[in-house]
Amino acid sequence: MTRYAVYLEIAEDGRCMAHVPDLPGCIVRAPDREETLRQVPEAIREAHAWFRQHGEPAPAEEEPIEIEIAAESVGFGPFDPGDATALFPPDREPLTPDEMERIFRLMAHTRADLLALVRHLPDDFLDWQPDERTFSIRLLLRHIGNAEEWYVSRLVPPETLPPEWRQDEGMPVFEFLEMERRTAIARLRQLTQAERTGVFYPTHWTRHPEEPWTARKVLRRFLEHEREHTAQIRKILDLRRRHLLSRLASERARLLGRLMGLDEDMLTQMPVLDGWTIRDILAHIAAWDRWEYQTMRRMAEGESPDFAAVQDVDRFNAAVVAAWRGRTLGEVLAELEDARATWVAWLQALPVEEFFQRRRYDNYDWSFPDCLRVQWEHDTEHAEQITAWRETRGLKGEPWSTQTGSKEVLLAALAAAREELLAAAALVPPEEHTSRRVCGEWTLKDVLGHIADWEWLGVEGLRHMAAGQPPQVEPVEDVDAWNRAHAEARREQPWDEVWADFHAARRALLAVLEGIDQADMGRLFSTPWVDQCTPYAWAFIHLAHDREHAEDLRKACGVEFIGN
Repeated sequence: MTRYAVYLEIAEDGRCMAHVPDLPGCIVRAPDREETLRQVPEAIREAHAWFRQHGEPAPAEEEPIEIEIAAESVGFGPFDPGDATALFPPDREPLTPDEMERIFRLMAHTRADLLALVRHLPDDFLDWQPDERTFSIRLLLRHIGNAEEWYVSRLVPPETLPPEWRQDEGMPVFEFLEMERRTAIARLRQLTQAERTGVFYPTHWTRHPEEPWTARKVLRRFLEHEREHTAQIRKILDLRRRHLLSRLASERARLLGRLMGLDEDMLTQMPVLDGWTIRDILAHIAAWDRWEYQTMRRMAEGESPDFAAVQDVDRFNAAVVAAWRGRTLGEVLAELEDARATWVAWLQALPVEEFFQRRRYDNYDWSFPDCLRVQWEHDTEHAEQITAWRETRGLKGEPWSTQTGSKEVLLAALAAAREELLAAAALVPPEEHTSRRVCGEWTLKDVLGHIADWEWLGVEGLRHMAAGQPPQVEPVEDVDAWNRAHAEARREQPWDEVWADFHAARRALLAVLEGIDQADMGRLFSTPWVDQCTPYAWAFIHLAHDREHAEDLRKACGVEFIGN
């Protein structure tokens, strides 16, 4: 068993940061002491993995971990700009040149990790801000460099600092980072024995002249600070990826929404584009999703991709359509859904370094975010073509309540709308699922509970329709009051319970729909809300409801689709 001493800094409002000095750079920041300590063991295991990844000695993966609280400092901690930080007992131990060189080696690892994240990013990604509270990546990189200059200044007189630091604000950010780290290490190597072993109370460039500093504390903060902001940048990039995936899901839902109200003959027999039917178009779209996935995967695995498709696009398209022309509409829709789901699942699991890395093959400059853009624009293009074709043919659709159409397309469109909703929900950080207002006063938990409540009502109505009976559901005369009452009834439910019910309601809805024959999807029933309604239209309400709240969630998260 490995035992670690943990040192806590606790702000006046309860925020807490844990430090593990025996694992330089290992920290945990959380809203309170209890949550911080809960996360410490996992942070230690991650630190072990990080040390092994960089060829540094570390305990075996299965080694048990034990922690002890060695000290707590209240009123200290780097929680806000300008805060004073604690000096822990280990920080007072003299620092030898050999120990400094080991820490410099660890600093090289943290810098390599940082650059692996950001060095391939274009300017618009470096300057992107998720919200007004968050720095852009470029500003964070500048902050990391400036902080390291400031740390060195805690140990030595200002007049002895590297002259390169006097006029460095205009330097390009990556040149600045390289210069700052190189000169900082050079200056630290010049520390005298007194500077390596003493306790200092610098009065320049600080609001806390009473704050004590030592060389060991300075180097601890070098590692902790860079690792913490590298993790922050990783979260920013992951959120940027979720924005891109949200757009991808939205355009697919929009595309399939254009097919509502069309029967199988319209979808499989009528030419829409250069002799292609809608079934052909969907097969063509699925093939490009498959190609993007296979091509990206080869790149990520270090293999040279096959670019034959992009070198003769017309030939590739013709071959795909010909190969799928003998397949049923259901088979094409299943391939469309599977091709997209396989690709998106892989994209979600891809390390952000890999996702944002730029690659060059055969004079092509490849960026995975750009490839996503190409695919959602591809969906948009075909959605617009289908819309124009419908208008030309006068296929604008019957009133929604009496609509019918392909059940297979309805199920595919329901699935796409739900994926759009889930992609929008993923924009809300997990720690804000039950606190952040995303729809008026409602949190994400409230929104998902609201959707589930309406789907259970829809399930009840569909079950009667499946039995050939009018929907026996209680009329909702005041929708707002109904929504408020059901939201209040769920107020004390935990997140996991609401999340499970949200999925259970959808499973029940799909199970009922699966039991209704295509011929019965257009049967008319009297309902409490409209004189006549088809099962097809009854189910369509839930598709529209998902899409409506997906848009609400995106707006609440400040998402304006890139390119819109």
